[in-house]
Amino acid sequence: MTTINSSNGNSPTGRLRVLATTDLHMQLLDYDYFADRTDRSIGLIGLADRIAALRDDDSVTTLLCDNGDLIQGNPLADHLASRAGAYETHPMIAALNLLHYDAMTLGNHEFDYGIDFLRNTLSKATFPVVSANIACRDGPTLAAPFTVIKRTICCNDGVSRPIKIGITGFGPPQIADWGELGRDGTVRVEDMVTAAQNVLPKMRAAGADLIVALCHSGIGAAEHSPRMENAALPLAAIDGIDGLLLGHTHDAFPRAHVPSTDHRHGHLHGKPAVMAAFCGKALGLIEFDLQWSGSIWAITDSMARLEHPDTLDRPESVLHQKLRTIAAKPQAATLREIRTPIARTGAPIFSYFATVIPDLSQDVLARAMQDALKASLAGTEHAALPILAATSSYRSGGRSGVGHYINIPPGPITLRDVAAIFPFADKCCAIRRSGKQIRLWLERAAAHYNQVHPGQKDQPLINADSVNYNCDMIFGLTYQVDLTQPARFDVDGREIDSNARRIVKLAFQGRRISDTDTFIVAANSFRAKGGGGFPAIEEKDILFTSPHSVRDHLKAYLKNTGRFAASVQPTWSFTPIPKTAAIFSSAPQARNHLTDPIRYIGPGKDGFAQYRIDF
Repeated sequence: MTTINSSNGNSPTGRLRVLATTDLHMQLLDYDYFADRTDRSIGLIGLADRIAALRDDDSVTTLLCDNGDLIQGNPLADHLASRAGAYETHPMIAALNLLHYDAMTLGNHEFDYGIDFLRNTLSKATFPVVSANIACRDGPTLAAPFTVIKRTICCNDGVSRPIKIGITGFGPPQIADWGELGRDGTVRVEDMVTAAQNVLPKMRAAGADLIVALCHSGIGAAEHSPRMENAALPLAAIDGIDGLLLGHTHDAFPRAHVPSTDHRHGHLHGKPAVMAAFCGKALGLIEFDLQWSGSIWAITDSMARLEHPDTLDRPESVLHQKLRTIAAKPQAATLREIRTPIARTGAPIFSYFATVIPDLSQDVLARAMQDALKASLAGTEHAALPILAATSSYRSGGRSGVGHYINIPPGPITLRDVAAIFPFADKCCAIRRSGKQIRLWLERAAAHYNQVHPGQKDQPLINADSVNYNCDMIFGLTYQVDLTQPARFDVDGREIDSNARRIVKLAFQGRRISDTDTFIVAANSFRAKGGGGFPAIEEKDILFTSPHSVRDHLKAYLKNTGRFAASVQPTWSFTPIPKTAAIFSSAPQARNHLTDPIRYIGPGKDGFAQYRIDF
């Protein structure tokens, strides 16, 4: 659509509003299944009344879209997937139908439960599912390349005029790498920019006056590279896309300090874009001011912003009651399941300091993964190789919020605790790695930290652009992270300084590792296939992929152990730096678990507390 800087006072004008949810991860209700408690800061239900009020505004034409990663992400999702067919319509699809969604696209986690489950789930949607770059080899089409929605714009002269809004979608090409569906050719995923260049002329030919891209992708590099995972900026640069709904990275946009963006207006390359965090923590809103010339529509202005759920304790609206009814039966069954004890722990298991000191929640997971591979590789030619385990923390605060931590007190370990430690359906893989490759793996993970300047106090420890689940630890080794050195990689995995060396004293059973030493590393399939900006492992080096999920192995390990009493393995530490300290955020409850060299400072922002680590 044409964009003009100012409107002609004699030409009729009107407004189009596009609302967006993204990365809901089956968070239909305001309930934290990992903490087993109500949490009004999350859930589609908390946005529902605001969505309804915005759609009831007759002066503005409003569309509502979802940007993917809709049906996976918590124990309720797992319950529904394990009982496929037990519910006529998937509750999340029923909720989107109730709220009158106009379109959705597919995220990478849509495929976690298999293609048949996904097809059946989407078949009950009363709105179109669109994706221009995801296609299936066999069976019914999962998504149309685009849709054109016909609406009218109520103009300031009192006349309503027709408009055709084109909506298309894009997902990360890595969808074809991260799961078995891509590996066997069932799912094919094209580069997002290439797909956009192909589909946009078709949308214009179909009569689209304005085009919105549902982009399940984050804000990454400004320049396009083939099959890039976070391609929002190159997509925004394409002529013909008028607005973008973003997702995938669980970030919020507009927000300050995002490079190459205009956060004040919510623009990428002059076009409105919005990313509504995750799990219903925000609702994205884009508004286009439009002018009618007598034959075409033109954009005179646009903006994007985020709206947040009402967390006040109010009487339930009728809409809330309907949403709770939709989820009532699977919700009750899920709560019974997650409260089932499977083992006991003699020590507290928490993730308050998961990327700052060795962490018992990851240690438990590492032991389970090592145990699974030892059994699977017994009697093979690889059985004599040392088995390590790569893990990272998925619930340790950061952009996910102050309630996003593991906290298991001494006593029962339940299925909800297992899901909190590893919330995904990824498989456990045995990966052959050399000493050199392991060192580079850890260098990539160490991008999580800022460089530290000796002699200074209270410098920030964590790179604000990094996420905790990309800070891998490798158990079975000992090593130090020297933060006086610059990072070798940036937080997206690009090498920025080939001479940088943060990983030092890397050893196995007390002996320094050489570049040619060979190990087996237990890792989840997401990481093995290059997830998170780590290099994808060649097929010849993936020696075994378990038919069971990492979480299944963790559950089996804890059941067999019965009572978990082990202390955390002293795997890694920061290199000592005299008279130097750094600060980081964690939950206020972390004060109850302080250990050297961590000290509590005081309250921080957004409900967090501030802590100091002395090097």
